Amino acid sequence: MKTLRILVAAVLLSVAAFGGFEFSSQMLAATPPASGNRSRGGEVMVEVERVQSQTFTEAIEAIGTTMARQSVTLRPVASGRVTEIAFSAGDRVEAGQPLVRLNDAAAHATLASAEATVAEAQAAFDRQTRLEQLGSAAEATLQSARAALLRAEAQRDLAVTNLTDRTLEAPFAGVVGLSDLALGELIDSSTIVTTLDDLSVVLVGFSVPERYLARLARGQSVQMVSPAYPGDTFVGTIRDIDTRVDQATRSIALRAEIPNEDGRLAAGMFMRVSLVLDQHDAPAVPERALTVSGAESYVHIVENGVARRIDVTTGAQQDGLIEVSGALTDGTPVIVTNLHRISDGSEVGIVNLTQAELRP
Repeated sequence: MKTLRILVAAVLLSVAAFGGFEFSSQMLAATPPASGNRSRGGEVMVEVERVQSQTFTEAIEAIGTTMARQSVTLRPVASGRVTEIAFSAGDRVEAGQPLVRLNDAAAHATLASAEATVAEAQAAFDRQTRLEQLGSAAEATLQSARAALLRAEAQRDLAVTNLTDRTLEAPFAGVVGLSDLALGELIDSSTIVTTLDDLSVVLVGFSVPERYLARLARGQSVQMVSPAYPGDTFVGTIRDIDTRVDQATRSIALRAEIPNEDGRLAAGMFMRVSLVLDQHDAPAVPERALTVSGAESYVHIVENGVARRIDVTTGAQQDGLIEVSGALTDGTPVIVTNLHRISDGSEVGIVNLTQAELRP
C-alpha cells in the first residue's frame, strides 16, 4: 500500500512538471520580442556625428620661471651721506632719471677750484702763444704752458665726474624695487640702493628634453599659464636656445619672451609652459566612432540607410576627437553608437538627425 502511494505521488509530480513547462513555452511564444535598438523593419537604430575639421596641436609641457628682460641691483659709485631719495618702490622710471643724491658740497668746491685752475692755465698758455708769435718766447716755455693747461683740464674733468657720481641715475627704463635707504644715511659703493627691472617684455626660462632639439627654433609659439591669473593664457615666442645640453638632466635650456605692456607679470613667477611643436588642420571623428581590430582601424558611415565600413589611419588625439586620414570628407555622418551590432551593409536608422540634416 505504501508503495502504491509513492507511485501515485511520482506520477502527479511528473504531470505537474510537464504542465508547467508547456505553460511557460506558450507564454514565451505569446510575448512579443523586445525592440531594443532595432526598428520593426530590422534596422539597427544608431546615432551619428559628422566628420569635422579640427586643429591638432603637438606641444611639450614644461615648468618655467619669469625674469626681467634687463635686471640690475643698483649701488652708488661714490660714498657719502644721502640728501635725497627720488623714488618709491614700484615706480616706473626712465633712463637717466635721478634716483638718489648724495651730499655734493665738497664735489662742487673741488670743481670750482679745478675750473679756476683751468682759467689760469688757459690765460698763461694764451700769453705764451702771443709771445711766441712775436718771437719773444722760447718754444719750450710754450710747450710747458700747454702741458699745464692740459693737466688743469684733466683735473676739471675728474672733478665733473666726481660731482656726477654723487647722483645715482637709472641706467635704463624700468620699475624700481624696494629700498631700505633713509635720508642722512652714510652709504658707500657696497650699499644696495634698490633693484631695477625692465618688465616691458618678460622672459621665461625653462628646459625641454634633448630629444626635441632638432625640432626647436627661434620664433616658435609658446603658451603659458600662471596660478596668479587662473584662466588667462599668455602667448610668447622662443627667443634664445642654449648651445649646450645639460649632461646631468639631458635637457636644453630655452628662453621665451612675452609682451608685458600692462605690467601684470613680475620677475620670479611660476609658469606652466606649453611649447607648440606642430599645428595642423585635419579631418577628425569622435573617439567612440573608431573601431580597432588588430592592425586595422575603421569607422562606419551612413549611405542611404546602410552602414558602410571605411578604413582609416589615425593620428593625434585632442578634446575627445581623433585625427583620421582616408576616404572621409567634412560633414560625412559617422556612426557612434551600437557599433557592436552593425557591420558593413547593415541597415541602420538614425535617431538624432533627420533626412534633411543628413544631406551635406
